[in-house]
Amino acid sequence: MISEREVLKAFPASGFRKYQKETILRIANAFNSGVKCVLLDAPTGSGKSYINATFCRLIKSFYATPQLTLIDQIKADINISGYFEEIKGRQNYYCYHDEGRNCSVGVCKQLKNFECEKTEVCPYWIRKLKALGANTVLMSFAYFMLEGKTDTVYSFGRRRLLVLDESHSIERYVLGYVSLTISQYSLPYEFYEKIREDIPKTIKSIDELKIFVKAVLELLSVEKRRYEYEQQTLDGLSLGKTISLSKVEDFESRAESFLDSLSETEWVWQVNYATYKGMSSRWIIAQPLYAKLFMNEMVWNRADLFIVSSATLLDSRRFIEETGLDRVMKFSEILHLKVPSTFPVENRPIIDLSVGKMTKDERVDNIGKAIERLEGIIELEKDNNIAVHARSYEFARAIYNGIDEKYKPLIVTHDAENRDEALQKWKKGGGIFICVAFTEGQDWREDLYNCKAQVLFKVPYLDLADRRVARRLELNQWSWYRGAALKETIQAYGRCVRSETDKSKFYVIDSSFWDLMKRSKKELPDWFREALPIGWENKGTKEAKK
Repeated sequence: MISEREVLKAFPASGFRKYQKETILRIANAFNSGVKCVLLDAPTGSGKSYINATFCRLIKSFYATPQLTLIDQIKADINISGYFEEIKGRQNYYCYHDEGRNCSVGVCKQLKNFECEKTEVCPYWIRKLKALGANTVLMSFAYFMLEGKTDTVYSFGRRRLLVLDESHSIERYVLGYVSLTISQYSLPYEFYEKIREDIPKTIKSIDELKIFVKAVLELLSVEKRRYEYEQQTLDGLSLGKTISLSKVEDFESRAESFLDSLSETEWVWQVNYATYKGMSSRWIIAQPLYAKLFMNEMVWNRADLFIVSSATLLDSRRFIEETGLDRVMKFSEILHLKVPSTFPVENRPIIDLSVGKMTKDERVDNIGKAIERLEGIIELEKDNNIAVHARSYEFARAIYNGIDEKYKPLIVTHDAENRDEALQKWKKGGGIFICVAFTEGQDWREDLYNCKAQVLFKVPYLDLADRRVARRLELNQWSWYRGAALKETIQAYGRCVRSETDKSKFYVIDSSFWDLMKRSKKELPDWFREALPIGWENKGTKEAKK
């Protein structure tokens, strides 16, 4: 039992923000009454991390979050950082015996029988020992799931409490973890070159895919034996071959999971093309249609109690079913707890400057008008930094190429390779940040970065060319499709206003936003709905039939 006195005493700050005390007491009472999982649905700035940390101080816990930036934010907070012991993946630490290698490909991986006093000298193992002994260990989702497959005396195993922070898309991370890719990136390049011409141009059935995966595994086993032979020799593997062996082992694990699960869940696949070193290459990606089959092994069997916190747990029943929570506990053992926003609505208005839809069929007619509208926003906000959510690199390039030359010196943009560098450049120098997939895990508060305006250039609907998305829409799962776009949109909205004094406008250029709002009325959080302009129900274009 958790007493009210001890849980309030464990709160890590000198005072409570509005609603924090009541929320903590409701969670404690829920756990005391038999609830196993609390879905903590609270807006940005409501102090979810402090609420989570309160329970982590009382209960031996995992604290997992999707992005390393969120771990860095927690570690930078002097009120709560001392209650966590952080652990990251091996690639974030460097080998004691060879500083040119990170610990995922260290000398112990280079030489099979290398004896290392790992708990005394290895930076990764020293950190892991500290984390193993800590009351609460802080880690990324990726590390949490990877470490869960470890079964040794050094495994974290189960803990009493698991906190999943910013967890609205946890199933997406599980899907990424179990997906199977056959490409020049997922396989050793020299091996990929051997099978390049054998990769099918089309795969018509799951049986065809199964046969091809088995063939790749058989050929790969020969390659693996060669690596292992070199690994056992005096000189061992080169750095490149150590990385290749790691790829082989990862592929084997994923392929075996794919083959083992075919009778239990539907998988979808697609053959794509990419240019690599000037050559067009085929690659295959296969994913389960749903994550729920894998969620228990990856997540839910790791603890007894759960706090699942996010600003966008919009439809609790859908979340429960998508993540397979209903497979491991009763609905009566799950509490969806909603917390209001305390931020003045006038500090965070949503402003309609839409010009038309940016869908595939209509963007040609509207993108020029949209860029002109963006130029108008730049003039309105000329003394402020602006973040423009472009949705895709295609849109980002179109904006940059189409915008007036006089604005280009102010623009910071990026590609898939220089995301972090571009973000840091914008944070330090300001200007107009045309960004892709920066809707989550970012703190762009006004007092730090003077970001007083965001622009939603394109509503972040999932890609219809993705076979998994297409298949779910074939099954008429449109509410799931809209829900994914709504989550990402609301996440983007929350990047700048992080306190009661922050002020930032959220401009909408894509008219599809209003259709999304109308179709998602029941899921809109009150704190988001109140920021919409008066008469928003009548904005946008005519609703589609779906």
